[in-house]
Amino acid sequence: MTTKPVRMLIAVAVVTLVIANASNSDARGRRHNHRYTRNASTNQVLVPTGTSLDVRLDAELSTEVVHAGESWTGTVTQDVVTPNGLAIPAGSAVQGVITSNSQGTHSKRPQMDLAVRSVSLNGQSRPFRADAPPIIAGSARAKKIGVIAAGAAAGALLGHTVAKDNHGTLIGGVLGGATTYGLTRNALRTMKLEAGSVLTFTASENLLAQR
Repeated sequence: MTTKPVRMLIAVAVVTLVIANASNSDARGRRHNHRYTRNASTNQVLVPTGTSLDVRLDAELSTEVVHAGESWTGTVTQDVVTPNGLAIPAGSAVQGVITSNSQGTHSKRPQMDLAVRSVSLNGQSRPFRADAPPIIAGSARAKKIGVIAAGAAAGALLGHTVAKDNHGTLIGGVLGGATTYGLTRNALRTMKLEAGSVLTFTASENLLAQR
């Protein structure tokens, strides 16, 4: 008579122990997942809109050769650091697009507009949009970048100044290929950004970078 109640008590105790162990396991699993999520989130760095990015051009770009819609490549020259740490290290590869390009005429100067569309982080290309004001031949920004502007019309003007005879145009035609900013701005037809030129872009959208 006493054996049956004892067995029932033992069975109840075993079931209670199993349930308790299962609950503890679930709790440990939730704590583990929480730690993982928190650590993953702290490894991400936000690059906010308005952040500056200095990029060195990999190759020459000339208004005489390139067209709007074509791509260009460059390299980040300085670390981009946010309050949360390093976001874009110097040396990161950048890919961009030529958004507009036009040769100069007697009524307007040549100009080119470039934009960043992606940056390479940890070996992966990440979409990233950054823009900059148009580069216009003769402007203060173009001079700072070191843009070279040239045009046969400017060379002809220089030739006329050197000698007011039939040889003047010939001299001007030769010198026109290396004309910079000392002459009339309307004479400039072509603008060239040399390889190694450094341009500053401004982020137009947020980028969540993985550290």
